[in-house]
Amino acid sequence: MSSRLIQNRAEAHSDNGANAAASQGRASDYRSLPAIRDDDASVAAPRWDAPVIGHPNRSRYALGGVVAAAGMDGDHVLGFAGLLAAPFADVCRWLADAQDGSEERYAWRVARYAIERHQAACDEIGRRMVVARQDMKPRGRASDGPDAVKYALGMPLYGYGLRYTHASALAGVGTLGMSVMLERLASVAGRRRTLGGRLLLALEPGFAELDRRGRRSAFNRGAVAYADRCETFATREAASEDRSWREAPVTHPQRWTMFDTAVALGIALPTCRTCGEAADWLEANGAILKYRQGGK
Repeated sequence: MSSRLIQNRAEAHSDNGANAAASQGRASDYRSLPAIRDDDASVAAPRWDAPVIGHPNRSRYALGGVVAAAGMDGDHVLGFAGLLAAPFADVCRWLADAQDGSEERYAWRVARYAIERHQAACDEIGRRMVVARQDMKPRGRASDGPDAVKYALGMPLYGYGLRYTHASALAGVGTLGMSVMLERLASVAGRRRTLGGRLLLALEPGFAELDRRGRRSAFNRGAVAYADRCETFATREAASEDRSWREAPVTHPQRWTMFDTAVALGIALPTCRTCGEAADWLEANGAILKYRQGGK
């Protein structure tokens, strides 16, 4: 085994072990966000050190979903692992280069651009990480389904100590913009040489506000997608002269939408059997309420 590979392995384990053992009581002198505002004092704010419940795959899917929402797919799996494991100084230069001249504000989308610009370097580091850490071996490919890709993208993040409880905050830090995110990462105390090794600790200051920002970002994406689906459905309905679609069986998305709506309203689940019946019920009861009511 080469000395460089041994060094890579040592750095990976050092970063990951330090993150897993990090505690909230540690003094921190890096930039904090304003405290989250909540009118209901009975609602506990999200915690950076919240207990993790369930199978580890829950975390891998949730974390991978954050970067997948920024446009990363199977072609970015190896490069993303490399970006997280590359020397932090190099990563800062790559990210700044990707941001230069771009009006994109969401930092994780800029990170995707950086991977694409420096694909060879990121992939090479990613390959070394696969050898050094077999538990981080990427499995997603461009031809794989979205869940497999999310899993593969989430594996290196999980290896650096992040869990599903950090997923919303991970998205939230991306909404701050690249310059602020890099400032937070650069201010992490200790000798953590990689982007991945700094991520978990960079989420701690103002964690509840980062979590709120991430959830709002996800809500906004969902609302846009929901509006697009409604427009598509309305167009299809208007173009259907014989309205034969109404006699087709209830679709899987309709069933889940009715379930979510019934739970939100506290009413019984309907017994609709056709698309038309389901569409009428959803129209009468508000369909996906959280999008129509602004997430309240």
